[in-house]
Amino acid sequence: MNLYLHTIIYQIIADLENVSNHYIIYARYLFYGQQMFGYEPVYLNRNSIKDLSLYGDNLRCRMMLDWGNSDDSFSIVIPFESISEIKKFDSDAAGSRQILFLDGSKQGAGSYYIPFQ
Repeated sequence: MNLYLHTIIYQIIADLENVSNHYIIYARYLFYGQQMFGYEPVYLNRNSIKDLSLYGDNLRCRMMLDWGNSDDSFSIVIPFESISEIKKFDSDAAGSRQILFLDGSKQGAGSYYIPFQ
C-alpha cells in the first residue's frame, strides 16, 4: 500500500467540493468490467462525477455522460496499483497545474499513455 498515494486520493475527495478543482488520473481502470489496455486518463471534477467511493485497494465512481442528465452515468473502478500519474489543475485565472503523483515504471512500452500538456 502506497500511503502517499492514499493521502492524495483523500485530498482529491475533499477538493472535489470546490468546482474549480480538476484532476486527471492516468490508470489502467475498469470500465464496464473490462480493464483498459493502456494508462488512460480519467477526468474528475465535481460536475463530472455522481458518486465516489473509496475502498481498501481502489476508487470507484460513477461518471456522468451528460452533465445535464445526472441519471445517465457509468461506473469505473480505478485500482490504486494501476495508477501511473495524477495531475491537478485549477480553473481560476492563474490556471495552475501540478503533478501530484508519478510512477514512471508504469509508463512503459505498449501503453497508450499521453502526457497532459
